[in-house]
Amino acid sequence: MLKNTFLHIPGIGEKTERWLWQNNILCWEDYLKNHHKIKLPRKMHLTLSLFIRFSLEALLRGNIYFFKKLLPEKELWRVYSEFKKRTAFLDIETTGLGRGNDYITVVGLFDGEKVQFFIQGKNMQDFARAIKKYSVIVTYNGNQFDLPFLEATFGLEFPQVHIDLRCLLKRLGYYGGLKKIEKALGIKRCKKVQNLTGYDAVKLWNRYMDGDPDALELLLAYNREDVVNLKYLMEFAYDKMVESLNFSKLKNKNLV
Repeated sequence: MLKNTFLHIPGIGEKTERWLWQNNILCWEDYLKNHHKIKLPRKMHLTLSLFIRFSLEALLRGNIYFFKKLLPEKELWRVYSEFKKRTAFLDIETTGLGRGNDYITVVGLFDGEKVQFFIQGKNMQDFARAIKKYSVIVTYNGNQFDLPFLEATFGLEFPQVHIDLRCLLKRLGYYGGLKKIEKALGIKRCKKVQNLTGYDAVKLWNRYMDGDPDALELLLAYNREDVVNLKYLMEFAYDKMVESLNFSKLKNKNLV
C-alpha cells in the first residue's frame, strides 16, 4: 500500500490522491512512466517527480523515518506491508495503572515468528537495546498505556512508526478492549489463559514475587497471547483499511 500512497507528498491531499488513482496513476512507478498523460500544474508535476524519487530511495534504504515525517499520523498504517519484517508487536504487564507508583513487570515482543520476554529482575534492562532494531511498533492502546510507561521507565523516545490498533480498529467500527475485539473476530486464546484479565496479570506477578514460579509461567503465557494476537489484528485491520479505499471501483486494479 505504501507505493500506492501519495498523501506524503507536499500539496497532495486525499482528493488529489484519489484523482491520481482514478486516472490510472496507482503507484509511484505509474506516475514516473505516465505523468505526461495527466494534466496537473507544472509545479505539482515537479513536486511529484521529486518526492516520488525520494520515496523510492527511502524505501530502498529502509528509511521509515522519511515516511513517518511526511505521512499524516492516521495513515501510518500504510507502511506496514513494506516494513512487516521489521515490525515488533508489543505488550506490557504492570503492577497497576499508575506510572508513578506502579512498574512494568513483563514486556512481550513478537517479531512475527518468535516471542521475547523482558522480565523485571531478570533481563528487563535488555529491552531498550532490543527494540532499536525495529522500524514499526504495533500495540493495542499503546498511545495511552504501553509507550508512556516504557518512556517513563527507560527514559526512551520511540523514533519508530507506532501503530495503535485501538485507534485503527475504531475507524473500522470495532470498539472496546483487546479481548472484546478478539472475541468479535473469533480469535480464541489457549484454555489456560482464556479467562484471565489484566487484573489477574497483576495478581500472578504478586504470586511470583511471593515465591510461586508457576505464576510467572502463566503470566508469560497470558502475555504471549496478547502479542501474538496483535499480529492477526494488524493483518485484519490492514486488509480492511485497503478495502475501505474502494480500489475495486477503479479502472486499473493492479495494486502493489
